[in-house]
Amino acid sequence: MGSVMLTAAEAASLSGVDVVGSDGAAVGRVRDVYLGDRDGRIAALGVTRGRLSTTTVLVPAAVVLEETLRPHTGEHEQEHTAPIRLSVPARAARAAEQPPATGHLSPADLRRAELALLPEGSEEAPQG
Repeated sequence: MGSVMLTAAEAASLSGVDVVGSDGAAVGRVRDVYLGDRDGRIAALGVTRGRLSTTTVLVPAAVVLEETLRPHTGEHEQEHTAPIRLSVPARAARAAEQPPATGHLSPADLRRAELALLPEGSEEAPQG
């Protein structure tokens, strides 16, 4: 993924949107949106695993199905009734890396999160 660019308002509007895995099971709700410093494209989502949970996991954009994100952005923005879907099962996403405490996602943090969720050699997996 990573090709969706967001304004600050669009990124903020994703807060609270449900996130589900490829199996349809709930992962949690969007808490944070990490945008690329250079281009404003989505790098990752911080997802709180439950309504009362304080545990947040880092979901890299590479596992977010872009077409399920589009209804929540720009001219296509609707009321957030449709969940954001992932290309990995909910169980894997719920066990993902936790985001950095600083609120800033470094390239190394993103790479670790991607490697934890994407099979090595997959098209979306980071190279090098």
